[in-house]
Amino acid sequence: MLLLALYSIAVGFLIGAAGVGGVLLIPALMFFGDLETHQAMATALGSFFFVGVCSTWLFQRHGSFQWGITLPFLAGSLISGYAGAYAGAQVSARPLNMLLAAIIMLSSLYSLFPPRGTSLASRLGKKGNAALLFGTGMLTGFLCGMTGAGGGILSTPLMFLCGYATLPVIATAQILQSAVSLSGSASNLENGFIVFSIMWWTTAFEIVGVALGVRIAHKLSLEALKKATAILCILISLVIAQKAVFPL
Repeated sequence: MLLLALYSIAVGFLIGAAGVGGVLLIPALMFFGDLETHQAMATALGSFFFVGVCSTWLFQRHGSFQWGITLPFLAGSLISGYAGAYAGAQVSARPLNMLLAAIIMLSSLYSLFPPRGTSLASRLGKKGNAALLFGTGMLTGFLCGMTGAGGGILSTPLMFLCGYATLPVIATAQILQSAVSLSGSASNLENGFIVFSIMWWTTAFEIVGVALGVRIAHKLSLEALKKATAILCILISLVIAQKAVFPL
């Protein structure tokens, strides 16, 4: 349990600093917590609601939210999540995870090496950006529903792809993980997959890591933070692809 606690701090740090990394908690719960796959996924997802509430509060204290960006994106993701889950039930997991890995990889590479010129977000007016954010949120929610991925690992590279500012993008990932957790955990509770004794243990240490990560996120230069986040997304996409090609 000590190793699980240290791992949970590390995962919380990544969530707070970059808005991504929650998916890395699942194998730790399987290995250190002796949970089977469905239990590990459900327990991790349940913890993200409380972690997201904490990190959202911390980002709001720093004034890092731009609600005109966050709210349309969040609305779109909430609308499409159920449809994605329904579609995902009709398709095998391997192609879904390969698609997820490809989207994360390509979006992250684009944000690392953007073409010259203005971004899509800067070329649109207020209504255009609201429509773009709502549509991108719908795509994120649909893919999260299909694959079971946490919101941040998709929202972060996709919003970078559109050209939105670094801290508001990472802040959006914080509140999105709570929304995804809330909707997904309802089903997991019905099926009895959440192991609450381990969930409370990991949640407590994730929150410690989140507090440290948020401090780092607001001390780094925005360009360094964006590059570090994009690189982390690429690494996670490789993990997802590896598991799809060589499942345990």
